[in-house]
Amino acid sequence: MNDNKHNHPVQDFRFILTLLVVTLCCLGVAMYLRIKSDTNMYQFLAWDMFLAWIPYIISSCIRYIFNKKLTKMSLIWMVPMSAGWLFFLPNSAYLFTEILHSFRYFNAQEGTQFWSNIDFWYNLTLTFAVAILGLLLSTCSIIQIHGVLNKLFNKYINMMVIGVILMLSSLGVYIGRFNRWNSWDVLSRPWQIVMDIMHDLVARNNMVIEFVAIIFLIQIFAYVIVSLLTASSRKE
Repeated sequence: MNDNKHNHPVQDFRFILTLLVVTLCCLGVAMYLRIKSDTNMYQFLAWDMFLAWIPYIISSCIRYIFNKKLTKMSLIWMVPMSAGWLFFLPNSAYLFTEILHSFRYFNAQEGTQFWSNIDFWYNLTLTFAVAILGLLLSTCSIIQIHGVLNKLFNKYINMMVIGVILMLSSLGVYIGRFNRWNSWDVLSRPWQIVMDIMHDLVARNNMVIEFVAIIFLIQIFAYVIVSLLTASSRKE
């Protein structure tokens, strides 16, 4: 169960360091915008980005434990860690939806082109960077879990499992964005979450299925791109 000679880019220290720098830069830009506007805009971003890192940290721990000599205790720990990972995973892809705040916090002046205002580009650049960061954290975390699954089951079963995980993650993004539930609410209020989803599904002009499909396809696209890039690097 040893790793390949060359480190997988997803686990590479430089990769992690880059994402940490991007995270700090995003928080820095958010602070600049708060100071400039004298408002509390993007104050929520620090917490959202912290939650987005949790799945990647958990999947890294799972991979590390799995690649060591497995014991009965480590296998027992795998169960709550895997469940926690799945519950927190949507928080990473959720960052993609933060793009909406570039329009929420920007007030275009009547009769002017909104793209001529530098404040709009600050907002758009920040939310775009946050969206890419979230997709990378989500994708790389799933790749780590996929690597563990590859050592347990055949590739066809693993592909189906990954597909289900991506679908659940997409549904979780919807629940977080529109129903405003948190990951821990899955344990404390599962029935209420199910009721909210059912209510949304039968509501007039509901967009549950379409929104979940959009996020699912975005995550699939990100997963394929990152997988191809990492596969190419391993062959070098």
